[in-house]
Amino acid sequence: MLRKLIDRINYHSFMFVGTTYVAAASLIGFETLAVLLGYATIWPVGVPLIAVGIGLYALLKRRRQDDEDVQ
Repeated sequence: MLRKLIDRINYHSFMFVGTTYVAAASLIGFETLAVLLGYATIWPVGVPLIAVGIGLYALLKRRRQDDEDVQ
């Protein structure tokens, strides 16, 4: 029973990390993600957070530019 629970938690955490990497790569580009992963030997846990942060920054910047073009 406990082993099944641990396996399910492990599986879902791996799926979450994989989904985060793919989402971050689609936001910032796979080449940029490869560069981030190349420098991630010190802190690999933070790579998805950094990549998502960069992607959100780019998305917000693009929306702001679109709003300025409309006005």
